Amino acid sequence: MAVKKQMNHSEYMRKTRTMSESSLRYVIEDARQAAEAGKGWNPNVGYYLDEVHYCAMELKRRKSGK
Repeated sequence: MAVKKQMNHSEYMRKTRTMSESSLRYVIEDARQAAEAGKGWNPNVGYYLDEVHYCAMELKRRKSGK
């Protein structure tokens, strides 16, 4: 059984600001696939979806120029 990951949301959002665009896009795809594969049995699905969300937020922030 998978060990449940804990996310420090503020820290993760700060981390995304240091990531390259290609890294953000890689994490989005990888975490999305992990969440999809783990539906119904993996306790980390929420963690993976949070990763997708925060990386997508950072890409949007960069696009808007803020």
